[in-house]
Amino acid sequence: MNTYREIPSEKDVESTVVSAKKVGRKKRFAGSISKILNGEFLTKEGLIDHLPFITFLAVLFILHISLMYFFENTQRDITKKGHELNELRSQFNTTMSELETKKQQSNVATNIEAMGLKELRTPPQIIDVQKGFMSGE
Repeated sequence: MNTYREIPSEKDVESTVVSAKKVGRKKRFAGSISKILNGEFLTKEGLIDHLPFITFLAVLFILHISLMYFFENTQRDITKKGHELNELRSQFNTTMSELETKKQQSNVATNIEAMGLKELRTPPQIIDVQKGFMSGE
């Protein structure tokens, strides 16, 4: 007995092809994941072909890790030096403050008296001498 069959349109054909491609991609992706998880990819010849590239990537990872440690240590040193600089700056300010108090005229006069000297109460006077006075002319 003959039955009526519809000829599929182009949209139906395209959607069937697209869905088949999606299923094929999913199977390939799942197959790749299963090969990685069970370790099958390690036994293939492709691994041996790509061994130089894998070694290069491993060296890059090790270099990256070592650089991160280096930069962290450098940052720690910078922070430590900053604290030391602040400490030295405060020590400098304290020393300069003490020097300023010792340079005051009243403190200098007190220290001079302890050595047996007296402070002058009158200002010094200028003595004018004619040119040639000291040479004996």
